[in-house]
Amino acid sequence: MQLIGRAIMNAGFYPATVAPIPVDAAQYGMYDTYPPIPSIPRVITDWANPADNWPPAAFQSGVFGCDGAKLNVQTSTCDAAVANDPDTLVINYFTNDAMGSATGTRVDCTGSDVAGDTRNAERNKNSAGVTITTGPPRLPLFGSNRYTLNNTNVFVGQSALATKSLSCSGNGSSPHGTANATAYQPMLAGIEDMQFAYGVYSSETSLSPDQFYTATQVSALTVATLNGLPLTGWQRVVSIRVCILTKTLNGNTRLADASGSLRTYVDCSGTTKNQPAGETFTRFVQVFGARNNLKQSY
Repeated sequence: MQLIGRAIMNAGFYPATVAPIPVDAAQYGMYDTYPPIPSIPRVITDWANPADNWPPAAFQSGVFGCDGAKLNVQTSTCDAAVANDPDTLVINYFTNDAMGSATGTRVDCTGSDVAGDTRNAERNKNSAGVTITTGPPRLPLFGSNRYTLNNTNVFVGQSALATKSLSCSGNGSSPHGTANATAYQPMLAGIEDMQFAYGVYSSETSLSPDQFYTATQVSALTVATLNGLPLTGWQRVVSIRVCILTKTLNGNTRLADASGSLRTYVDCSGTTKNQPAGETFTRFVQVFGARNNLKQSY
């Protein structure tokens, strides 16, 4: 939960201290927000490229999600939803670092350098236009991490158990357009379900969310013009409710229930269920603020 919370707090980050290239006072407001808006006329170092339909919807905001499905790394769209399957959370940001993977956010959730994403090729050059391997890039690099659950087998003692694991893919190792089969790498086993709900605001006077929506519902929200800016539902997400359901791995944690003791649990859909014999399901719920969207001025 802490790992996911730290990722959410990084969503939509862009270093405000980075000077635009080329230096143009009229462009300063465009380079300290997410996503950075291309110059007029566009220059080669710009990350966004409307003529190339880049970025896709999944990367146009700091937060994106898929209901009951994974984000397909090859197409950057959600796979077909499957009822009761885990959700996927997509966190997008730009790096703020000086010397590579030792500091800052140059590595994705798999430990791969995001400079390997071809969309960072022009930004990861020095002032002479030469690709660098040490030192800072001339412009912040795009990073994207996607968190979901994968089916996996683990061994407890001499027993093989089928379970799920928290898994992630990052654009350093699996950028847009790459094969999707091995994109998601396991991180932590024993998680049975993971669901996300997104708090969206709709008024200029308050950034408090009106209500929490599923990813499908957020994508279906109409564009709202606030403070003169047209904002999609995903661009108005200011908080994320995370629900994780864990299950003991063959731990025999419930050997003998006392008469009348609690033998039920509540899953991530809010349904009360009976605890299985010898095992324990536990639900954890926490709400995190998407702090880079919690700003009243531009």
